[in-house]
Amino acid sequence: MLLRLPLRERKKQTIQMSVLKAAKGLFQEKGYSAVTVSDIADHADISVKTLFTYFRSKEDLAFQDEILFCDELIHALLGRKEGESLFEAFKEFLWNLIQSIDPEVLIESLPGFHPWMDSPELEQRYLLLWEHYERRLADALQLERGSHSFDPILRVVSGQMVSVIRILGSKAFKEYLQPIPIALRHRALEKWLLGSLEMVSGIQGYSKLT
Repeated sequence: MLLRLPLRERKKQTIQMSVLKAAKGLFQEKGYSAVTVSDIADHADISVKTLFTYFRSKEDLAFQDEILFCDELIHALLGRKEGESLFEAFKEFLWNLIQSIDPEVLIESLPGFHPWMDSPELEQRYLLLWEHYERRLADALQLERGSHSFDPILRVVSGQMVSVIRILGSKAFKEYLQPIPIALRHRALEKWLLGSLEMVSGIQGYSKLT
């Protein structure tokens, strides 16, 4: 039997989703720099003070999708089936991701770069995004092994996974897919993903270290 979230938690999630929807819509329409926190709060029908109880900054709103995506990836890796390797879980996660996207909106639905991220204000935060991914993945894998100290091998493994995601979510890769006919984009993406995973040898070797 599924447990229903308490009313307070449901309200919290509703407000968070409303704020995110308002922020992304405004960023898409006006560009990141032209949107204020007050604009977002007004569109979400809440006060600025309430907005800041859920999100620390306008930057966090711009990158919230990517934070959640990293959460999903870590959950998938740590929740892999018994006997399934980290590499297999990573491959399955990305494969299911691209297969779940409607071909009509494939490019804009890939994680990572969004049009509003062209803003100079977000350039540094966007670069730090991938370091944040790498560190979080490495920390999660270390805890899985019962270790709290820095492990350079796991950092390499995490870095290789992030390298695939970084390309997948980059502006350049989305521009690469753009001229490919819609009917062929999924196939091009699948071919790229399988070829890229063949190159990520560190992930395949992780199981030998545990």
